[in-house]
Amino acid sequence: MNRRCAAIRGRIFSRSVGLWIWAALVASIPAAASQPGQVISQQTSSAVYQHYLEDLLYTHLGDNRGFGAQHDLARANIVSTLESFGLSVALEPFVYNSVTYYNIVATQPGTDNPSQTVVVGAHFDSVNNPGADDNATGTALVMEMARVLSQHRSSRRIRYCLFDREEQGRRGSIAYVAAHGADNTVWALTADMVGHDSGAYGMDLYSRASSSVVTNGVAAAIGQYGGGLSAFLNFGNYSFSDHWSFESANIPAVVIIERSYQLNTHYHQSTDAVDISPGYIKYPMVADLSRSALGYMVDTVPVSLWGDSDNDGDVDAVDTIAFRSCFGAGAVSGACYAFDRNLDGVVNCLDWPAFRVAHLASSGALPLPDLQVFVDVLIGTNTSAVDVCMSDVNGDNTANGADIAPYLQSLLP
Repeated sequence: MNRRCAAIRGRIFSRSVGLWIWAALVASIPAAASQPGQVISQQTSSAVYQHYLEDLLYTHLGDNRGFGAQHDLARANIVSTLESFGLSVALEPFVYNSVTYYNIVATQPGTDNPSQTVVVGAHFDSVNNPGADDNATGTALVMEMARVLSQHRSSRRIRYCLFDREEQGRRGSIAYVAAHGADNTVWALTADMVGHDSGAYGMDLYSRASSSVVTNGVAAAIGQYGGGLSAFLNFGNYSFSDHWSFESANIPAVVIIERSYQLNTHYHQSTDAVDISPGYIKYPMVADLSRSALGYMVDTVPVSLWGDSDNDGDVDAVDTIAFRSCFGAGAVSGACYAFDRNLDGVVNCLDWPAFRVAHLASSGALPLPDLQVFVDVLIGTNTSAVDVCMSDVNGDNTANGADIAPYLQSLLP
């Protein structure tokens, strides 16, 4: 959060209550999360998140992610981590005070609506301190969301953005918006200080009223997926974080920030470090937020499991039948998108291994061909490409005698 916060904070507290909307969402929240949302949101890991925060982002006492070597080392760690998910990662330059800095932009392609973009963002710089809460917590959240969502099918293009020089007036996010004005960005979700609990066990959501569809949606997702996490709505012209760069360009955006962040006594101090006290970063709270943010993305982008053609959150027998039906067909529209894992435009044997893994993960069993089909493939009387693919039970890319034992084993209850 940038240095203008102190002044803004004073203005915020001096405003009349009539200029605010503070609301804890309770009765208005839908009762149940979607099945795909439940499945995918549960794939977040507190241990992985903690690894990002404590091992990759230089968040210990004495560290400094503001300027200099550790800032650049943290940036390199973020880039290599995002690349490990199979994402396309770019360092996008901008100039501030005659010095070139870089935003980190990782892209996950969309399938059904690839020209539309959704941004998930946070700033990774700090105020010349470890910046564990401000804003390594938001940075690690974006990294963890990228880890989970990148393994699934996104209808729209997702950009995972880690902005630089937010603390000097949102320079990085301003540069990003200026550079990507033609990207048809639908909305932006940003996170800034989400790891310290000052007692409310909740998140403030700040945005303009014109961004209310996004803000209300995130709040509802917190109610659906957050396991007791609270959400508080604040509508107005809040320019203290990166969401404002998008809203200034009339792109709906919201910033998620821990409730009453001003009560964090380590805010913008050298003591904003993971090792200042055992419970300084409340990892269970961040896990609740991670599930909420993932659930919102799944239900809104939307995101679905590869291979789950009916989008019921389970790659099951229904999807196996659909895979057979789509085999050899162009994956240019409709349910067949779900099977084109390598995005080459057609459902074929190259997509079978991924479907096989997804089915096994969802159902706990292999999607086996009928016994007669299996036998006919092995003896060579059936050369149907889809049957040959599905008869490769052991996953060695060949249907032969080596598949007999695992086939028979899979028939056992």
